Amino acid sequence: MNERLPLLYRSESNSNGPPNGPSTLYEIKSHGTSKRTLEKGFDARHNFVHFAPSGLKNVVPLQELMERPGVRNFLYRSKWYQKPSVVHLRSFMRGTAISIWSFISLLIALFCGDLFALLSVPGNTLCDAILTAAFVFFVLEFLGNALSDRTYPLSFFFYMDLIGTFSMVFDISYMCGPDATALERLQSSGGGGGGVIVMRAARAARIGARAGRLSRVAKIVRFLSGSEVEEQRNVRMAKVISNKLSDVLSIRVAFVVICIAVVLPSLSIFEYPAMEESMTAWTTFLASEAQEYAQGSRSEEATAKLDGALSRLAAFYSTTNYGPFMACYHEKPYPGGPEEELEGCGDGASSLRLGEEAFRNFSQPKRQEFILVTSVQHLDIFFDLAAPKRLEALMGISLIMFIILVMIIFSTILSENISTVALLPLERMLDVVRQRSEADEEHKDEEAEQDNEFALLEKAVAKLGAIASLSTKNIVKEDIVTEDDLMVQGWSQGIRSTRNDPVESTDLKMRISNLVAAEDATFMTSLYKQVPSEMLELSRTLHFNATTPSRSENLAICAITLRDHVGSKTFAHSVKPMKLVKFVTAAEKRYLPTPFHNFSHALDVACSLSLQMTQVQADVFMSDLSQFALLVAAVGHDMGHEGLNNTFLVETSHELAVTYNDKSPLENMHCSKLFQLLRDPETDVFSSVAKDQYKEVREDIIQAILHTDVTKHNEMVKDLALFYQMNKETLNIEELAEEAGGVLKASRTTMINALLHSADVNNPCKPWEVAKQLAYSCMDEFFAQGDMEKSLGIPVGFLNDREKVNRANSQIGFIEFMIAPFVEALVLIFPPLQQMSIYTAENVQRWARVWREEANPQEQEKEKMAARVQKVVARLNATLQAGPSSPRGLT
Repeated sequence: MNERLPLLYRSESNSNGPPNGPSTLYEIKSHGTSKRTLEKGFDARHNFVHFAPSGLKNVVPLQELMERPGVRNFLYRSKWYQKPSVVHLRSFMRGTAISIWSFISLLIALFCGDLFALLSVPGNTLCDAILTAAFVFFVLEFLGNALSDRTYPLSFFFYMDLIGTFSMVFDISYMCGPDATALERLQSSGGGGGGVIVMRAARAARIGARAGRLSRVAKIVRFLSGSEVEEQRNVRMAKVISNKLSDVLSIRVAFVVICIAVVLPSLSIFEYPAMEESMTAWTTFLASEAQEYAQGSRSEEATAKLDGALSRLAAFYSTTNYGPFMACYHEKPYPGGPEEELEGCGDGASSLRLGEEAFRNFSQPKRQEFILVTSVQHLDIFFDLAAPKRLEALMGISLIMFIILVMIIFSTILSENISTVALLPLERMLDVVRQRSEADEEHKDEEAEQDNEFALLEKAVAKLGAIASLSTKNIVKEDIVTEDDLMVQGWSQGIRSTRNDPVESTDLKMRISNLVAAEDATFMTSLYKQVPSEMLELSRTLHFNATTPSRSENLAICAITLRDHVGSKTFAHSVKPMKLVKFVTAAEKRYLPTPFHNFSHALDVACSLSLQMTQVQADVFMSDLSQFALLVAAVGHDMGHEGLNNTFLVETSHELAVTYNDKSPLENMHCSKLFQLLRDPETDVFSSVAKDQYKEVREDIIQAILHTDVTKHNEMVKDLALFYQMNKETLNIEELAEEAGGVLKASRTTMINALLHSADVNNPCKPWEVAKQLAYSCMDEFFAQGDMEKSLGIPVGFLNDREKVNRANSQIGFIEFMIAPFVEALVLIFPPLQQMSIYTAENVQRWARVWREEANPQEQEKEKMAARVQKVVARLNATLQAGPSSPRGLT
């Protein structure tokens, strides 16, 4: 049996779809060349493709999908990243040269500023030149990654690189960085608290900005954790999972460390200054002494008093590694600021240079950034802070190195723990499963080994889940083999379990090998012979007209459709072919010979439904049992229909309307007759289904049939339109195929109801010759009811009066108000059904031509009709443009 097609397949040209085989590594045919691509990668033309295993159970929650930004989705749709020049740019950005220069620039950005301060370099030129070169490289690297890698914009590294790159302006002096030739100044009338807060805020900003660049270290951590290992052809899937998991956790650890490094220095900015305020206190004290000395007679007493104060100041700082080296009293401020004052103090009559004798313990630093000026009134005292500043630079370097060390150590520990706790046992489990699979498959392509890992992993997890579920049940030990026993046997022997009647354990292998008995095979052969092969093939297309075959051919086609539908073969083949034929035959007998709602209509709905479920790959959101049950619902959805609608039944107080309280009497009756048929053991095609599963099957069938009531049509259209609007970013992007499957599965009931209703009313969505014949049959049934309404003297339905209704005009209105909105909503969700839009648009135009020929309308009426038809055609054509360029699952 062929494996199911992947949820997403992109065909560039002359491609007949992916080859058979499980997992996520498929052969891509592009312009006659054969290429291979991984689960996420690029094909021969550098188009991004994403293949999801058809049976993969884990899906992304709807909330997470809704939170994804639209910009990311736009980037995935963009053709920009497929251009050859962009592909070359991407290869260059991922090359060794860029990695080396990125590492060198990172070291410069992290340590250059502190290193120049530690070495007491007096100027800015050399440091600014080096930092500018690193800054330019980071900007170019940022732009290169954004332009060449569609996964980079709005990612973690995008934001952190953005912050880290542009934070370098806080280190370059001609931008916003510290100037090595500028003095720091504290000016206060009595305390230095406010100035200290400003200085501390500036230091915290510089530390935080530099720490932001540490995000780039996370890229190095990924290499150390082993996630960026060189690609090898024999890499095990467990190792791939380990690398991905380590990568994610390493980035999280790096992010936490960076946040701590950025936030902690900021917490003390607005606290009461812990820095001593002795400098501003001494400046305040000396200001009054210097003013008294300068403005007085400069007597010996005043001079001795000032010298004594200066000596006490020098003695106070004699035991510290920082202190004053000059004091300057000036009557007028220096035009050039403290820098000019430092050089010219005492040269003029309006300024006095104080403390030359007392301040011999300290000297003027070469790097003026290390000078702190405290100002009170007319007095400035210059302090040498070279030692504390150099120590601060050394601590900054040490902090950065410590953070990097913590990131590397914790990332390495995380990687080792992941491998020890989870991945090594998983690898051993996969080895066991792989060995058993290789024993069953003698010929195995070495290149396909990695792609089989996903299938092996899925099987192993599913079987472990089955064993865990089994361990929670109370199993009665008997001499027969139950379904759970078969599941355990299947796990131990690598065989997929099936549900059948209990047999002796010694007959297990015989049961599996003889699942289809010889007499069943003979019966199916005879069944196929009853239908010409051309007609059978035609029944699997929209061109099939169910009114053409004979009664025996219709019965055979219906049974074959139930048994051979690709999405339900696994379950359908467990049902005896004879029982399927008996079910179909019994169902056919319960249909009445009405003009339209007869067994031919039931067969048409079943065939259309099978085609639609195959096109949209319903196995993504429906199990094989659910698909089989929906086909059974299609066979019985109009069972017992008398050719009269619900309105007539309610209006005439028909027995059905009274029985079902005027609520969808026809649909309730169809459900009742179908399940009465399924109660008969001879026709119960669900006899092998467990009780709890049968409850779900029954609920699905009832809901699907009840939703064929035309009164629920508009509500269904609104639900489908709302579903598409909420999830269109996921449904329209090929790379999100796996997530789209999860979204559809979350709305499984709505999709099931819509598919059956679509098959029921899709007459206008078929080729013209088929659509026209079915429309006339349906109108004949309406007219027959209209004749009854006239004879009973009750209001005649607006489509039921054969004397007033123009068939073509009624079909145009039916398509305009009923079919077109429904098809539009359905095709937007399932682009592989686009042929329905095409045929519907063609048919409404054909009906318009028939109307013009039959009704001979006036010119004004023609123009109005043309406008209506054109509007319908435009809406339907819009659905062909809304979906992806290669619709999901379209073959």
